[in-house]
Amino acid sequence: MDMRIPGKGFTLLEFMLALIIFSSGVIAIVQAFNSGFLSSEDVSNVDLALNIAQAKMEEIKNTSFSSLADSGPAADTNFSNFNLTVNVAEGQNPMRVDVTVNWNVKGGQANVALTSLVTNY
Repeated sequence: MDMRIPGKGFTLLEFMLALIIFSSGVIAIVQAFNSGFLSSEDVSNVDLALNIAQAKMEEIKNTSFSSLADSGPAADTNFSNFNLTVNVAEGQNPMRVDVTVNWNVKGGQANVALTSLVTNY
């Protein structure tokens, strides 16, 4: 005597298929969150590098014209992951000043560069 009621419940195949589809969706969502967190870290590094470069550029603009010179690579003591480089095109009026901030990212290096002209007025 068969006690099963036809059409009720799930078969093992249906359950396994649903589990695979559900797991794929969860994995995709977790990867999306992970890449979102990595992107926010990249944006944070770019923002910090821009602030470092802008602060150095303001410092240079407040320096007298005659004392401007190449400083070359310099480490920012507050932010050890960032390298600051200042290049000044000497002997010209106006002088071109390039401030570059480099930092390491996964798979290489990233940088932010600011350029300004400083004149003797």
